[in-house]
Amino acid sequence: MLPILKRRAEESISLIIQLVNQNSPITASPTRHFILGTAGHIDHGKTSLVRALTGTDTDRLPEERRRGMTIELGFAAFGLGDTQFGVVDVPGHERFVRTMVAGATGIDIAVLVVAADDSVMPQTVEHVEILNLLGIQRAVVALTKIDMVDQTMVDLVSEELGELLAPTSLAGSPICPVSSVTGRGIEQLKETILRISRDIPTIEPVPPFRMAVDRAFVVQGRGTVVTGSVLRGVVSSGDTLEVWPGGKSCRVRDLQTHGAANAQLARGQRAALNLSGVDRDEVERGVELATPGYLQPAKLLDVRIRCLASAGRTIRSSSRARLEMGTREVPVRVVLHEGTHLGEGESAYAQLRCGLPLTATHGQRFILRDESATRTLGGGVVLRPVGIRKRRSEQADLESLGRLETGDAALRVREVLRAAGFAHPSDLQVCAQAGVELSEIPAIFERLRAQSQWVPVPGTQILVVPETIEDLAARTTAWLERHHRAHSDSPGRPFDSVLGWLERVTKNRTLARPLLDHFQGKKLIKLLGRFVCLPAFAPAIS
Repeated sequence: MLPILKRRAEESISLIIQLVNQNSPITASPTRHFILGTAGHIDHGKTSLVRALTGTDTDRLPEERRRGMTIELGFAAFGLGDTQFGVVDVPGHERFVRTMVAGATGIDIAVLVVAADDSVMPQTVEHVEILNLLGIQRAVVALTKIDMVDQTMVDLVSEELGELLAPTSLAGSPICPVSSVTGRGIEQLKETILRISRDIPTIEPVPPFRMAVDRAFVVQGRGTVVTGSVLRGVVSSGDTLEVWPGGKSCRVRDLQTHGAANAQLARGQRAALNLSGVDRDEVERGVELATPGYLQPAKLLDVRIRCLASAGRTIRSSSRARLEMGTREVPVRVVLHEGTHLGEGESAYAQLRCGLPLTATHGQRFILRDESATRTLGGGVVLRPVGIRKRRSEQADLESLGRLETGDAALRVREVLRAAGFAHPSDLQVCAQAGVELSEIPAIFERLRAQSQWVPVPGTQILVVPETIEDLAARTTAWLERHHRAHSDSPGRPFDSVLGWLERVTKNRTLARPLLDHFQGKKLIKLLGRFVCLPAFAPAIS
């Protein structure tokens, strides 16, 4: 693959110059933008179909043209009325499923390509399972190569496809027979895609911004250029962004989409960003660009996972797997919160543990493949993007994950505040970890305060969830009890030692004395001179 990548890098210079040329005309943005992503078995005509739809040949590498096989992601675009579609063409070979998942990141409509002369094949099934695990709900099936079969075969394959899609999120997707050679059915396919797009609710692109990088280049005289599908928000020329998982800051010099310069790009658009302040070796497929303060790196993710019924094996707790999330692939250890294994077709709460920092948001979908990345095991959804390592989950933690999974926006925010303890997360962090919009947060905070679910620490103005104070009180009494058992002849722990312990636990020096006074007022502790002990404790000679 190294010669292929080298040729691609050399060829990309000329291709990307048109993406960053300062003299490119600034075009008016169409009203609506959507990302189409292809899926399907190798040799079923995905690239030929994209060429028939857009006039663009997305196979650019000499190796791809020689072998007639898509190896890397390809990109094209076409417009229908006031709607602009960016197209991501993915490889269909089983060796390139990782690339397929990267291309499926951020798509609004899937175009499942199935050849009428081959019908459903292994990667057809695997790609459908991946789209289902990623939560893709809108799709159209392009039944290609109808010029090579009769109508009876078209009907038989259409029936088989209906059965394949029935138990998935793509159930009921329209099937459009087409021929990329004769052009038959292409216009009907375009009309179907447009009709599906009309049913997608219009969501105003609002901050924060986020984009997963799927390509990175250096253009002489311009510097680093990255491309990707905008996952959310808006980005403008001159914006400052963070590059994750490293967290380095960079500035956006120029923006383009499919060769046209833009002052601003938003959710649903393909974007090429010319960056300053970051070198090419600091960005690659898998990194993310985001509004500063939005994403937080973590090596632990608490998730809900589901093992595919067709996985052919169970997922054992503490087993290793490959995590495909966004455009990144990393090795992880899957630790189940309950039980020792997850059977085929079953789902459970789990923690993904990685040796490298990851960035994720609440509700983000992912795929799990086996350690050698040869088969898809399952997938799931992120519930807690910044997890905490535990030897074994308690019932209270399982209930917390349940609230993050099924609770309303206020309940999810409350869980984020509780996990933060005595620290107050920023609105951007709450947005990422609770899956709520920035505009909703002030009203949610006010609602929690009115319901006494977010209260000030006694004697301060610092707001916390009531359970945070209760949990600390229980920890403090247990800490003192352990001391009493080990040192029955001691009057207790020194006053300054207790204050220092509270400062370390709360990570806030101003809270230690007010909390100590509060615990004393609640008769949870008592003072014996310069010592602190439990009310029921009496020193005894050994």
